[in-house]
Amino acid sequence: MSALTSAGILLAALVLLLIPSRFEIKAYLDRPYSSEIAELNSGRTSASGLEQYTPEQVFAYFVRRLLTDEAKQRFFQEIYLPAQDNAPDSAAARQALYQHMSQKVLTITPPPPKKGRDLYSVRIEAPSGEKAASWTTTFLNQVAEDATLALFSDAEKAIALQLQNTERDLKEKLRITEQTRNDRQAQLTEALQVALAVGIRDPQMTSAQPPRQDGVASVIDGSRLYARGSKSLQAELAVLKNRKDDAPFVDGLRAAQSQMRLLSELKSAEKKFKIFHIDGQVIAPEKPFAPKKSMILALGLFMGLCLGVFTALVRTGVVKQLMSDDGTSNTPAYATKNL
Repeated sequence: MSALTSAGILLAALVLLLIPSRFEIKAYLDRPYSSEIAELNSGRTSASGLEQYTPEQVFAYFVRRLLTDEAKQRFFQEIYLPAQDNAPDSAAARQALYQHMSQKVLTITPPPPKKGRDLYSVRIEAPSGEKAASWTTTFLNQVAEDATLALFSDAEKAIALQLQNTERDLKEKLRITEQTRNDRQAQLTEALQVALAVGIRDPQMTSAQPPRQDGVASVIDGSRLYARGSKSLQAELAVLKNRKDDAPFVDGLRAAQSQMRLLSELKSAEKKFKIFHIDGQVIAPEKPFAPKKSMILALGLFMGLCLGVFTALVRTGVVKQLMSDDGTSNTPAYATKNL
């Protein structure tokens, strides 16, 4: 009996040797801290017209990439497939290996609804603890790299659009200023003709109404400009005709130029920041999660004991006696009486 029990244990040990060990790592992912994206928001102020990124916005780029099949495909192509001892020799075998990886080796679990922190979990299974840690780190870096490129692309497009809009607004302001100057020259020219015709050289002032100031009213009501006199009108008209640059007279010009300068200096691709935060550390596990050694050994011990007990019963004739008793009990009662 003890020999059979030992045989069962040896058989279980042999099974453990034949079944490859599997190690796993679970990484829990969260949004980055505000301090971890501070450099990304450098230059994104009210002066540049760009809003600052929030940790939720940055993490959303990472999550979008994390949940795509492209992320798994890149991991399969660059990491998992080269690590196989026997590469698949057909498209069907390659697809089957990819399905196995997606279902067993690399799994992603979204956070459960209404369970506190919104942590995404990534589980990776590997034949060794070192590989499990290496694969986990590599996969997360791949996702972070692709997500960062997507964020940079959107940021550059937003900067280019803001720069384009600011430049267009500035050109429109310059055009309006030039048109306003031309309109002013036309008004002054007409007023000068009237002043010369009536012989008014100096500004006229009456007790009823003083001459209006050169404000909005004088621009709107050009007929009263002649009261300023030909001398004043000629001086202003000469200044307007000799003006070579309207930029100093554009409202908001310097602010727009400053905004364009800040936007052109922004280089999002040079920023260093974290697009996700990992809860804890990725450490190589020392013990495999499969196969369950204690369970297999216990099963081998149980089978060995059962086989030993059965063999002992056979040797002592107990099993034969039980079988004969069962056969006797099946004999009809009336047959015994007739004998």
